[in-house]
Amino acid sequence: MKIVTAQEMARVEKWAVEKGSKHLAFMQQAGLCVAEAAQEWVSLYGLSAKATLFAWKGNKGGDAFVAGAHLLEAGFEVQAMHLAPLEECSELCKRFAQEFIKKGGQIVPLSDPGSDGILIDGLLGTGFSGQIEGRLKDAIEIANLSEAPTLAIDIPSGLNGSTGEIGGVVIQAALTVTMGLPKIGLFLNSGLNVVGELSVADFGLPDEALQEAKEVATLLEEESVAELLPLVDRCRHKYQAGFVAGFAGSPGYAGSAKLASKAALRGGAGIVKWFYIQEAQAETLDAPYEVIRIPWREEAWKMATEKANALFVGPGIGRSEERKKQLFAMLKESSVPTVFDADALYSDLPMPSSSICTPHRGEMLRLLGKEKMDEAALLKACQDFCEEKKTVLVLKGAPTWVFLPKERPYLIARGDPGMATAGSGDVLTGLLAALLAQGCSAKEAALLGVFLHALAGEAAAVEKTSYCMIAEDLIEFLPQAFKSLI
Repeated sequence: MKIVTAQEMARVEKWAVEKGSKHLAFMQQAGLCVAEAAQEWVSLYGLSAKATLFAWKGNKGGDAFVAGAHLLEAGFEVQAMHLAPLEECSELCKRFAQEFIKKGGQIVPLSDPGSDGILIDGLLGTGFSGQIEGRLKDAIEIANLSEAPTLAIDIPSGLNGSTGEIGGVVIQAALTVTMGLPKIGLFLNSGLNVVGELSVADFGLPDEALQEAKEVATLLEEESVAELLPLVDRCRHKYQAGFVAGFAGSPGYAGSAKLASKAALRGGAGIVKWFYIQEAQAETLDAPYEVIRIPWREEAWKMATEKANALFVGPGIGRSEERKKQLFAMLKESSVPTVFDADALYSDLPMPSSSICTPHRGEMLRLLGKEKMDEAALLKACQDFCEEKKTVLVLKGAPTWVFLPKERPYLIARGDPGMATAGSGDVLTGLLAALLAQGCSAKEAALLGVFLHALAGEAAAVEKTSYCMIAEDLIEFLPQAFKSLI
């Protein structure tokens, strides 16, 4: 699914209207979508059939009033805290506010809405920028202090739809029903912290208008990911299932290598050979039985890489000058698809074609030789790096981005906060190598691997909670992640 800026969404809506669509029909459909989402939400969580609308004078207020009217018809008790006199409202907002009142809706002063039912945010739309003050600020603070969960229409009020920046205060939504296409601001900077669960609603924008939209990124969805799973040949042997060789682990850091190796096996690789730094041998003894452990020697590594389908390098090897020279020597003539992680992330390291780099934001800044960059500049620099090196780049985090040469980036907004734990990236490294070894292209492996990793994190959080999850839990729940896509 396309992700667009707020400005692009406004342009596309205007284009559709010029081609014959009506703002009135858009608002009617948007309000219906919000009402349906609210009813489903209330039913799912056993909430009271009561809704409080927070509305201002623009068309987002009109969306809220349409939703309120539908909820009244569904038997809800609905009140509206309307912050603007009707004469100051947009024509559509005024029209639907009046219809809401005719159907029995109540307009009440701004006050504590109580803890029953839900709140519906109809204050500020995607065109907002700047700072929030006065009654709008008061309304947002009151909504956030309420124990009732908030459903945000299109985007939480106070969030910039293109940058993800906050105008002083912002609605803390539990659910955001965004219209037509997701806006990039929902994912940048503070966006993910305030949108809650995200749902994309069809508010009647014609297919031609959606095709006309110029995306800044693609939101990866489960339906698309399932198509990337490698086929399983019933007659295959372990080498056909995929041979992964990894160079990882130094004294005190062999755990990273164990996680990556085990994840490669659990991710479907038929055989995994872990080459470790000799001084770490004592720490390799409790590695999984299925992992073949080999002290690194040039001849043994060369023999393995002549047969390997994929490599991973970096977890726990350290960043000494000696290690860097060793990596250069190992990879300068290699053509095997390789996953570069952690201590192997050097901007001047030889990178075979069909390789994947997996930095988190701190490591990406180090690759770029920067101490600090704003989000927009960092994302552009990631794309430039990807183009220059002709490699796939996975920028780990919440959300995770996948950059590809000569393509728009993909965004994966799945996963759980509990995945922010030591070793989580090592698990991803092994999983990516396993998918490469099974014949996935670098693009396919990156998209599928990141998504599976996120699904495993979500499943682990259900059982372990976000507080108690550790990296090894991700490996434990990988089968569940795979099952959800089969």
